[in-house]
Amino acid sequence: MKRFAYLIIFLAYSFLPAQKNIHHISKEYIDVSRGNRLLLTEIWYPQDLEIEPGKEFSANSQVYAKKYPLVALSHGTGGNRFSLIWLAKKLAAEGFIVVSVDHFGNTTDNRIPEYFVKYWERPLDISFIISQLLKDSEFSNVTDHNKLAVIGFSLGGYTSMALAGAKLDCSLLKKAAKSKQGKQELTVPEMGDLTPLIEQIDCKQIPDNLKDERIKAFVALSPALGLGFSTKDQFKVQAPVLIIGTDNDKIAPVKSNAAKYHRFIPTSQLQVLKGNLGHYIFLPKVKEYSAAEAIFFEDPKGVDRTEVHREVGEMIIDFLKKSL
Repeated sequence: MKRFAYLIIFLAYSFLPAQKNIHHISKEYIDVSRGNRLLLTEIWYPQDLEIEPGKEFSANSQVYAKKYPLVALSHGTGGNRFSLIWLAKKLAAEGFIVVSVDHFGNTTDNRIPEYFVKYWERPLDISFIISQLLKDSEFSNVTDHNKLAVIGFSLGGYTSMALAGAKLDCSLLKKAAKSKQGKQELTVPEMGDLTPLIEQIDCKQIPDNLKDERIKAFVALSPALGLGFSTKDQFKVQAPVLIIGTDNDKIAPVKSNAAKYHRFIPTSQLQVLKGNLGHYIFLPKVKEYSAAEAIFFEDPKGVDRTEVHREVGEMIIDFLKKSL
């Protein structure tokens, strides 16, 4: 997305009246093990969890004994930590601590071309952020360390599946990038044709295992990179998984992505949203946008994005409450 859309989403959040039943804070984390990788982070949490930035909880705190499940969000290609803000607020209102991170170099206002194809960095981002929250003096004592979940959209959907135990075949992805279908799926509105960058990937630099055993439930919204999977042996997933796709997804078509993940993951359930819904239906509802941004924010006649978000939000909350 263009920077204009990023600003709309950010400003819309900043100047709307605060939602009464949730709170929100911003943090910055740096992963020194990966070249001082900066991870800008937003955290939403329930109203009854009174956090004062920089202040630790005491054993006498009234909320000390209550533990909250933690959900990490992963945005899509060229998105940002506010891309799933509508979902973050719904989850926080339902009693979840929600953390959403900017994947460095792959965001609206920090576009580094080669980082758009470094798909393995994203699961590492989520695992790192979870580790930080679990030892953060403000959140560790009120987080249920046994109830962790991750939700991702598009490339973030792949991120969720990788953390669940899906191991993408780098050589297969590079081969697929040379095909007609690969060219179609790997040419994205946010960045254009990514296939030349994919061909340059050094597969040897990718960690052998991206699975995070601490995470107990996984959600993928219109997951991408299905082209990098071909056999069930690439999936070591035992946890419950919810996959949600859309019937008119031209960016990450259901057949070669959401349905493929579902086919290879016995613990998964697949929901395909009908009604001529496209890939970007999971982005926030924005009233003003440029002609170039219509692909992200303009819906077909008769589609109510807010209603779709309500339906999807309820679906996810129900899944998490049953799975955690």
